[in-house]
Amino acid sequence: MPSDLFDDNGFQDVRNFEPRGSNLSAADDRTLRMASLVVDRALLDALISYQRAFLADAEQGTGALDVARAHTRALEASQLEALTAERGIALLRSFGGRRWTVRKLQDKLRQLEGASDARAEELRPRIREELASQERETDALGRRYGDATVALLREHEDVLVDLHTRMTGLLSRG
Repeated sequence: MPSDLFDDNGFQDVRNFEPRGSNLSAADDRTLRMASLVVDRALLDALISYQRAFLADAEQGTGALDVARAHTRALEASQLEALTAERGIALLRSFGGRRWTVRKLQDKLRQLEGASDARAEELRPRIREELASQERETDALGRRYGDATVALLREHEDVLVDLHTRMTGLLSRG
């Protein structure tokens, strides 16, 4: 058996959480981190380029064939390999979905700020609790993808949430 079989292989920044109770969400983070895509500024730029090119083509189309063509053109425009694009887009979907949810919850909380009825009083703490949960879940992405990656994504949050919203709208129109 090789001596380095159980070494951390450079992933000491991923805390080794032992699951307690029924919350097992962090149990595999170290393993998933070792298999995750390392996202730096250049790759993020390429992923954004892919999404913009994809949306520019696919939003004009009407069917599955148009979406497939848009994917091929977006790969060419971004100069990404298909696997890298898919893995990167999965990360952006995860991040974008969480941040979109945070923005919607913040909007709802702002709408309730001036209200003093019983329903508003009931909703405000629940929304704040869900906001805190979404922030924790966003931070938890750092265990899987690296804190530097999540910090980089947060720097580009406005663009990523906009692209996520457009992509979700396009892919859910059926």
